Amino acid sequence: MRRFFLFLLVGTGLLGAAFFFWGRPEQAEEHSWGVTFSHSQAESLGLDWQETYLALLDDLGVRHFRIPVYWDELEKERGSFDFSSWDWQLRELEERNGKVILAMGLKLPRWPECRMPSWAAELPQQERERAVLDMLSAVTLHYRDLEVVETWQVENEYLIPFGECPERRKEFLREEAELVRSLDGRPVMLTDGGIASFWLESGRYADILGFSVYRFREDETFGFLRYPFPPATFWLKAQFLHLFYPDKKVVVTELQAEPWPITGTLEGDYETMNPAQFREHIAYAKQTGFDEFYLWGAEWWYWTKEKTDDPRIWNYAKEIFQPTE
Repeated sequence: MRRFFLFLLVGTGLLGAAFFFWGRPEQAEEHSWGVTFSHSQAESLGLDWQETYLALLDDLGVRHFRIPVYWDELEKERGSFDFSSWDWQLRELEERNGKVILAMGLKLPRWPECRMPSWAAELPQQERERAVLDMLSAVTLHYRDLEVVETWQVENEYLIPFGECPERRKEFLREEAELVRSLDGRPVMLTDGGIASFWLESGRYADILGFSVYRFREDETFGFLRYPFPPATFWLKAQFLHLFYPDKKVVVTELQAEPWPITGTLEGDYETMNPAQFREHIAYAKQTGFDEFYLWGAEWWYWTKEKTDDPRIWNYAKEIFQPTE
Protein backbone atom coordinates (compact mmCIF):
# COMPACT_ATOMS: atom_id res chain seq x y z
CA MET A 1 0.00 0.00 0.00
CA ARG A 2 2.91 2.34 0.70
CA ARG A 3 4.12 1.71 -2.83
CA PHE A 4 0.70 2.58 -4.21
CA PHE A 5 0.57 5.95 -2.45
CA LEU A 6 4.11 6.73 -3.57
CA PHE A 7 3.02 6.18 -7.15
CA LEU A 8 -0.05 8.31 -6.47
CA LEU A 9 2.06 11.20 -5.23
CA VAL A 10 4.72 10.98 -7.94
CA GLY A 11 2.18 10.24 -10.62
CA THR A 12 0.11 13.30 -9.85
CA GLY A 13 3.13 15.54 -10.35
CA LEU A 14 4.23 13.79 -13.49
CA LEU A 15 0.74 13.91 -14.90
CA GLY A 16 0.70 17.69 -14.89
CA ALA A 17 4.07 17.84 -16.64
CA ALA A 18 3.01 15.18 -19.15
CA PHE A 19 -0.07 17.14 -20.17
CA PHE A 20 2.24 19.99 -21.11
CA PHE A 21 4.39 17.83 -23.40
CA TRP A 22 1.81 15.45 -24.91
CA GLY A 23 -1.59 17.05 -24.52
CA ARG A 24 -4.74 14.97 -24.44
CA PRO A 25 -5.60 11.79 -26.35
CA GLU A 26 -8.02 11.80 -29.23
CA GLN A 27 -10.84 9.30 -28.94
CA ALA A 28 -10.43 6.39 -31.36
CA GLU A 29 -12.92 6.32 -34.21
CA GLU A 30 -13.58 2.60 -33.70
CA HIS A 31 -13.22 0.37 -30.65
CA SER A 32 -12.65 -3.36 -30.35
CA TRP A 33 -14.36 -5.00 -27.37
CA GLY A 34 -13.68 -8.39 -25.83
CA VAL A 35 -14.01 -10.13 -22.47
CA THR A 36 -11.88 -12.15 -20.11
CA PHE A 37 -13.62 -15.47 -19.45
CA SER A 38 -12.78 -17.77 -16.56
CA HIS A 39 -14.79 -20.98 -16.41
CA SER A 40 -13.90 -21.41 -12.73
CA GLN A 41 -15.21 -17.92 -11.97
CA ALA A 42 -18.52 -18.82 -13.61
CA GLU A 43 -18.70 -21.95 -11.47
CA SER A 44 -17.97 -19.96 -8.30
CA LEU A 45 -21.04 -17.85 -9.07
CA GLY A 46 -23.18 -20.98 -9.27
CA LEU A 47 -23.41 -20.91 -13.06
CA ASP A 48 -23.05 -23.60 -15.67
CA TRP A 49 -19.82 -22.39 -17.22
CA GLN A 50 -20.44 -23.85 -20.66
CA GLU A 51 -23.92 -22.28 -20.77
CA THR A 52 -22.39 -18.96 -19.71
CA TYR A 53 -19.71 -19.14 -22.38
CA LEU A 54 -22.21 -19.98 -25.13
CA ALA A 55 -24.44 -17.10 -24.00
CA LEU A 56 -21.48 -14.73 -24.38
CA LEU A 57 -20.87 -16.10 -27.86
CA ASP A 58 -24.40 -16.35 -29.17
CA ASP A 59 -26.51 -13.89 -27.21
CA LEU A 60 -24.00 -11.07 -26.64
CA GLY A 61 -22.04 -11.81 -29.81
CA VAL A 62 -18.58 -11.65 -28.21
CA ARG A 63 -15.84 -12.60 -30.69
CA HIS A 64 -12.70 -11.58 -28.80
CA PHE A 65 -11.79 -13.47 -25.63
CA ARG A 66 -8.94 -13.61 -23.18
CA ILE A 67 -8.94 -17.06 -21.62
CA PRO A 68 -6.62 -18.27 -18.82
CA VAL A 69 -5.32 -21.85 -18.86
CA TYR A 70 -5.13 -22.68 -15.17
CA TRP A 71 -2.14 -24.84 -14.32
CA ASP A 72 -3.75 -26.59 -11.34
CA GLU A 73 -6.56 -27.87 -13.57
CA LEU A 74 -4.40 -28.56 -16.61
CA GLU A 75 -1.66 -30.68 -15.00
CA LYS A 76 -3.05 -32.32 -11.87
CA GLU A 77 -0.36 -34.98 -12.17
CA ARG A 78 3.08 -34.01 -13.38
CA GLY A 79 3.50 -34.63 -17.09
CA SER A 80 -0.17 -35.49 -17.65
CA PHE A 81 -2.15 -32.68 -19.31
CA ASP A 82 -5.92 -32.41 -19.64
CA PHE A 83 -6.76 -29.77 -22.27
CA SER A 84 -10.44 -30.72 -22.60
CA SER A 85 -11.97 -27.58 -21.02
CA TRP A 86 -9.94 -25.25 -23.24
CA ASP A 87 -10.24 -27.44 -26.34
CA TRP A 88 -14.01 -27.04 -26.07
CA GLN A 89 -13.86 -23.27 -25.58
CA LEU A 90 -11.50 -22.69 -28.50
CA ARG A 91 -13.43 -25.01 -30.78
CA GLU A 92 -16.68 -23.13 -30.10
CA LEU A 93 -14.94 -19.80 -30.67
CA GLU A 94 -13.25 -20.97 -33.86
CA GLU A 95 -16.58 -22.13 -35.29
CA ARG A 96 -17.79 -18.54 -34.91
CA ASN A 97 -14.64 -16.98 -36.42
CA GLY A 98 -13.51 -15.49 -33.13
CA LYS A 99 -10.04 -14.84 -31.73
CA VAL A 100 -8.44 -15.50 -28.36
CA ILE A 101 -5.62 -14.23 -26.21
CA LEU A 102 -4.56 -17.45 -24.50
CA ALA A 103 -3.10 -16.74 -21.05
CA MET A 104 -0.76 -19.26 -19.46
CA GLY A 105 1.69 -19.40 -16.61
CA LEU A 106 1.75 -19.55 -12.82
CA LYS A 107 0.00 -16.21 -12.16
CA LEU A 108 -3.24 -15.78 -14.09
CA PRO A 109 -6.48 -13.77 -13.90
CA ARG A 110 -8.80 -14.33 -10.92
CA TRP A 111 -8.09 -14.91 -7.28
CA PRO A 112 -5.92 -16.39 -5.84
CA GLU A 113 -3.87 -15.34 -8.92
CA CYS A 114 -1.27 -18.11 -8.57
CA ARG A 115 -2.88 -21.48 -9.11
CA MET A 116 -0.47 -24.38 -9.17
CA PRO A 117 -0.92 -28.13 -8.77
CA SER A 118 -0.33 -29.47 -5.28
CA TRP A 119 2.74 -31.36 -6.47
CA ALA A 120 4.30 -28.14 -7.79
CA ALA A 121 3.71 -26.23 -4.57
CA GLU A 122 6.09 -28.58 -2.79
CA LEU A 123 8.97 -28.09 -5.24
CA PRO A 124 12.02 -25.89 -4.66
CA GLN A 125 11.83 -22.64 -6.63
CA GLN A 126 14.29 -23.69 -9.35
CA GLU A 127 12.52 -26.98 -10.01
CA ARG A 128 9.13 -25.28 -9.95
CA GLU A 129 10.34 -22.82 -12.59
CA ARG A 130 11.42 -25.76 -14.73
CA ALA A 131 7.93 -27.23 -14.34
CA VAL A 132 6.36 -23.91 -15.38
CA LEU A 133 8.48 -23.82 -18.53
CA ASP A 134 7.48 -27.40 -19.34
CA MET A 135 3.83 -26.42 -18.93
CA LEU A 136 4.23 -23.37 -21.18
CA SER A 137 5.83 -25.56 -23.83
CA ALA A 138 2.99 -28.07 -23.61
CA VAL A 139 0.29 -25.40 -24.00
CA THR A 140 2.04 -23.61 -26.85
CA LEU A 141 2.72 -26.81 -28.78
CA HIS A 142 -0.82 -28.06 -28.23
CA TYR A 143 -2.46 -24.91 -29.61
CA ARG A 144 0.03 -23.39 -32.03
CA ASP A 145 -1.68 -24.92 -35.08
CA LEU A 146 -5.01 -23.21 -34.27
CA GLU A 147 -5.75 -19.98 -36.13
CA VAL A 148 -8.17 -18.95 -33.39
CA VAL A 149 -5.18 -18.19 -31.14
CA GLU A 150 -4.20 -14.61 -31.92
CA THR A 151 -1.83 -13.86 -29.03
CA TRP A 152 -0.01 -15.74 -26.28
CA GLN A 153 -0.22 -14.08 -22.90
CA VAL A 154 2.58 -15.13 -20.52
CA GLU A 155 1.67 -14.69 -16.83
CA ASN A 156 -0.68 -11.96 -15.62
CA GLU A 157 0.59 -8.84 -13.86
CA TYR A 158 3.58 -10.94 -12.86
CA LEU A 159 5.52 -8.02 -11.38
CA ILE A 160 2.64 -6.77 -9.22
CA PRO A 161 2.81 -8.14 -5.64
CA PHE A 162 -0.83 -9.21 -5.45
CA GLY A 163 -2.33 -12.62 -4.80
CA GLU A 164 -1.39 -15.79 -2.95
CA CYS A 165 1.86 -16.53 -4.73
CA PRO A 166 5.24 -18.10 -4.03
CA GLU A 167 8.50 -16.22 -4.37
CA ARG A 168 9.19 -15.29 -8.00
CA ARG A 169 12.21 -13.95 -9.87
CA LYS A 170 11.69 -10.93 -12.12
CA GLU A 171 14.13 -12.39 -14.65
CA PHE A 172 11.98 -15.50 -15.00
CA LEU A 173 9.34 -13.49 -16.87
CA ARG A 174 11.85 -12.82 -19.65
CA GLU A 175 12.76 -16.52 -19.79
CA GLU A 176 9.11 -17.49 -20.13
CA ALA A 177 8.46 -14.96 -22.89
CA GLU A 178 11.55 -16.03 -24.82
CA LEU A 179 10.55 -19.69 -24.59
CA VAL A 180 7.07 -19.11 -26.00
CA ARG A 181 8.46 -16.82 -28.71
CA SER A 182 10.89 -19.57 -29.73
CA LEU A 183 8.05 -22.06 -30.20
CA ASP A 184 5.65 -19.89 -32.21
CA GLY A 185 5.76 -16.63 -34.11
CA ARG A 186 2.58 -15.05 -32.80
CA PRO A 187 2.87 -12.03 -30.49
CA VAL A 188 3.65 -12.50 -26.81
CA MET A 189 1.64 -10.30 -24.46
CA LEU A 190 2.74 -9.34 -20.95
CA THR A 191 0.45 -7.43 -18.60
CA ASP A 192 0.96 -4.89 -15.86
CA GLY A 193 -1.04 -2.84 -13.40
CA GLY A 194 -2.74 0.31 -14.54
CA ILE A 195 -1.43 2.63 -11.82
CA ALA A 196 1.29 1.09 -9.64
CA SER A 197 3.84 0.64 -12.42
CA PHE A 198 5.50 2.59 -15.22
CA TRP A 199 5.27 -0.49 -17.51
CA LEU A 200 8.95 -0.39 -18.50
CA GLU A 201 9.94 -3.79 -17.11
CA SER A 202 6.99 -5.62 -18.62
CA GLY A 203 7.13 -3.58 -21.81
CA ARG A 204 10.75 -4.47 -22.40
CA TYR A 205 10.01 -8.14 -23.03
CA ALA A 206 6.52 -7.88 -24.54
CA ASP A 207 5.37 -7.64 -28.12
CA ILE A 208 2.06 -6.35 -26.75
CA LEU A 209 1.58 -4.76 -23.33
CA GLY A 210 -1.77 -5.16 -21.61
CA PHE A 211 -2.81 -3.19 -18.55
CA SER A 212 -5.71 -2.92 -16.11
CA VAL A 213 -8.14 -0.07 -15.54
CA TYR A 214 -9.81 -0.25 -12.14
CA ARG A 215 -11.62 2.81 -10.85
CA PHE A 216 -12.46 1.54 -7.38
CA ARG A 217 -11.73 -1.26 -4.96
CA GLU A 218 -12.16 -2.17 -1.33
CA ASP A 219 -9.05 -2.07 0.84
CA GLU A 220 -8.72 -3.72 4.26
CA THR A 221 -7.00 -0.65 5.71
CA PHE A 222 -8.56 2.30 3.92
CA GLY A 223 -11.98 0.94 3.04
CA PHE A 224 -13.54 1.91 -0.28
CA LEU A 225 -11.05 3.60 -2.64
CA ARG A 226 -12.03 5.46 -5.77
CA TYR A 227 -9.12 6.43 -7.99
CA PRO A 228 -9.12 10.08 -9.08
CA PHE A 229 -7.11 9.62 -12.28
CA PRO A 230 -8.55 11.10 -15.49
CA PRO A 231 -8.81 8.90 -18.60
CA ALA A 232 -5.76 10.52 -20.17
CA THR A 233 -3.53 9.10 -17.41
CA PHE A 234 -3.14 5.75 -19.13
CA TRP A 235 -2.57 7.23 -22.58
CA LEU A 236 0.16 9.43 -21.14
CA LYS A 237 1.82 6.39 -19.59
CA ALA A 238 1.78 4.76 -23.01
CA GLN A 239 3.51 7.81 -24.49
CA PHE A 240 6.17 7.48 -21.79
CA LEU A 241 6.61 3.78 -22.60
CA HIS A 242 6.98 4.61 -26.30
CA LEU A 243 9.93 6.88 -25.53
CA PHE A 244 11.86 3.70 -24.73
CA TYR A 245 9.99 1.11 -26.83
CA PRO A 246 8.28 2.96 -29.67
CA ASP A 247 6.83 -0.09 -31.41
CA LYS A 248 5.00 -1.65 -28.47
CA LYS A 249 1.27 -2.11 -28.92
CA VAL A 250 -0.71 -1.27 -25.77
CA VAL A 251 -4.22 -2.56 -24.99
CA VAL A 252 -6.56 -2.60 -22.00
CA THR A 253 -6.77 -6.22 -20.88
CA GLU A 254 -8.84 -5.66 -17.73
CA LEU A 255 -11.48 -2.94 -17.85
CA GLN A 256 -13.38 -3.15 -14.59
CA ALA A 257 -17.01 -4.00 -15.26
CA GLU A 258 -17.99 -5.86 -12.10
CA PRO A 259 -18.16 -4.94 -8.39
CA TRP A 260 -15.14 -5.23 -6.13
CA PRO A 261 -15.82 -7.19 -4.09
CA ILE A 262 -18.66 -9.35 -5.41
CA THR A 263 -20.98 -9.69 -2.42
CA GLY A 264 -23.34 -12.39 -3.66
CA THR A 265 -26.38 -10.09 -3.52
CA LEU A 266 -27.57 -7.69 -6.16
CA GLU A 267 -28.12 -4.95 -3.59
CA GLY A 268 -24.58 -5.28 -2.29
CA ASP A 269 -23.03 -5.57 -5.74
CA TYR A 270 -24.90 -2.55 -7.07
CA GLU A 271 -23.22 -0.36 -4.45
CA THR A 272 -20.04 -0.53 -6.53
CA MET A 273 -21.22 -1.60 -9.99
CA ASN A 274 -24.71 -0.99 -11.31
CA PRO A 275 -26.13 -0.26 -14.77
CA ALA A 276 -25.39 3.47 -14.54
CA GLN A 277 -21.83 2.87 -13.39
CA PHE A 278 -21.34 0.26 -16.09
CA ARG A 279 -22.23 2.82 -18.74
CA GLU A 280 -19.95 5.35 -17.04
CA HIS A 281 -17.01 2.93 -17.18
CA ILE A 282 -17.53 2.32 -20.90
CA ALA A 283 -17.64 6.08 -21.52
CA TYR A 284 -14.50 6.52 -19.42
CA ALA A 285 -12.69 3.84 -21.43
CA LYS A 286 -13.49 5.54 -24.72
CA GLN A 287 -11.82 8.72 -23.45
CA THR A 288 -8.50 6.99 -22.74
CA GLY A 289 -7.40 7.15 -26.38
CA PHE A 290 -7.05 3.36 -26.70
CA ASP A 291 -9.05 1.28 -29.14
CA GLU A 292 -8.88 -2.29 -27.79
CA PHE A 293 -10.50 -3.35 -24.52
CA TYR A 294 -11.20 -6.61 -22.71
CA LEU A 295 -13.92 -6.17 -20.13
CA TRP A 296 -13.67 -7.80 -16.70
CA GLY A 297 -16.81 -9.31 -15.23
CA ALA A 298 -18.69 -11.09 -18.04
CA GLU A 299 -19.50 -14.03 -15.79
CA TRP A 300 -21.10 -11.64 -13.27
CA TRP A 301 -23.21 -10.00 -15.98
CA TYR A 302 -24.72 -13.40 -16.76
CA TRP A 303 -25.27 -14.01 -13.05
CA THR A 304 -27.24 -10.77 -12.72
CA LYS A 305 -29.39 -11.82 -15.66
CA GLU A 306 -29.99 -15.44 -14.70
CA LYS A 307 -29.90 -15.44 -10.90
CA THR A 308 -31.43 -12.06 -10.04
CA ASP A 309 -33.70 -11.50 -13.02
CA ASP A 310 -32.11 -8.12 -13.77
CA PRO A 311 -30.87 -8.15 -17.39
CA ARG A 312 -30.02 -4.45 -17.65
CA ILE A 313 -26.23 -4.78 -17.62
CA TRP A 314 -26.38 -7.81 -19.90
CA ASN A 315 -28.56 -5.92 -22.36
CA TYR A 316 -26.29 -2.89 -22.32
CA ALA A 317 -23.30 -5.14 -22.96
CA LYS A 318 -25.21 -6.45 -25.96
CA GLU A 319 -25.31 -2.92 -27.35
CA ILE A 320 -21.50 -2.81 -27.13
CA PHE A 321 -20.90 -6.12 -28.87
CA GLN A 322 -23.76 -5.76 -31.37
CA PRO A 323 -23.83 -2.05 -32.16
CA THR A 324 -26.60 -0.77 -34.41
CA GLU A 325 -26.04 1.92 -37.00
